Amino acid sequence: MDMKTFAVERWMNTYENDAVYNLAETDAKPFTLGELLSLGNKDDLIEELMKIKLGYNPTTGRQELREVIAGFYKDTARKNILVTTGAIEADFLVTNTLVKPGDTVIVQFPAYQALYSTAEARGARVKYWYMKIDKGYEPDINELKKLIDEKTKLIVLNIPHNPTGAVISEDQLKTILSWAEEGDFWVLCDEVYHDFALYPNIIPPHGRSLSKRAISVGSMSKSYGLSGLRLGWIAGPEDIVNACWGWKDYTSISNSPINDYLATFALKNVDKVMGRNLSIARNNLEVFMNWLQEHKDYFDYVKPKAGVLLFPRLKNIPVTTEELCKGLYEKHKLLMVPGECFEMPGFLRIGFGNDSDMFKTGISIFSTYLKELRI
Repeated sequence: MDMKTFAVERWMNTYENDAVYNLAETDAKPFTLGELLSLGNKDDLIEELMKIKLGYNPTTGRQELREVIAGFYKDTARKNILVTTGAIEADFLVTNTLVKPGDTVIVQFPAYQALYSTAEARGARVKYWYMKIDKGYEPDINELKKLIDEKTKLIVLNIPHNPTGAVISEDQLKTILSWAEEGDFWVLCDEVYHDFALYPNIIPPHGRSLSKRAISVGSMSKSYGLSGLRLGWIAGPEDIVNACWGWKDYTSISNSPINDYLATFALKNVDKVMGRNLSIARNNLEVFMNWLQEHKDYFDYVKPKAGVLLFPRLKNIPVTTEELCKGLYEKHKLLMVPGECFEMPGFLRIGFGNDSDMFKTGISIFSTYLKELRI
């Protein structure tokens, strides 16, 4: 396969490690190991960690972890779960398992590049289902239906959506899944922000819980603030899971037994994890909305419904968004992601799930820099 350069990951790797103010982060504020273990009996947990053998983990994931994950979905057992190295490997395995040259793949767009570049490399014809800021980033499934053709093999959804914060409703998702059942194609539901509802009753059930034509992907990263565990999963029909397992034997083979153990503990304490993460994100979002209102001459924006990202369109500045981001980094070590990394110049991806003090300082620096640009 001939893969495109992964634009956003190259951008992050170039600038993230030395950034002082990170407004590009797509996760909840990362847990420290001590903070995570404090959600339980820390002494007992450390004692268990000390007993873990640093050998190969089961290639499908430890049995207990797969059972915990299966419990999040309707009519799903351990055999329907494959543990992966992050959601990115899960998406990669599903795409390589299902997509062949000449297939049509429809992707909600803008999108994390892994959700479409692998399909392109497989020889698929990729069509974009656009989330449009001038329509409030509201998903229009009538536009999606027009993209479906007789060669459609896969529709890729991100629920909630990165980077806009949009959410497909339960009725919309059920309609899309009914089309998949009638048309005999698959729907990949990347649900890494599924637990990050900023408002009640906004996120639909997991795709896997609604249809056997849906394949759900989850991760310890985005909602849970545990990206360092590098652990995700696939929830789907047993034959698809087994086919993905065959690909996994050639990619990561297995996950770290330590990460497997910590992920199991975190998911058993998901309410505590999300209570902490949602509190930080909601507080930051309130500050951010007030800041955006004060700076409305520079931005068109849509308030996100879920997740920790906002994707505004900039206006009234004399530079490109890529030049803006490079200038902020070079002068202030402040990191954001330009829309150029999403094939959407003129936009910015800004994360608000991280440390609150750092976030407030970051947007204050951004404010000063914007004013300097207009002088």
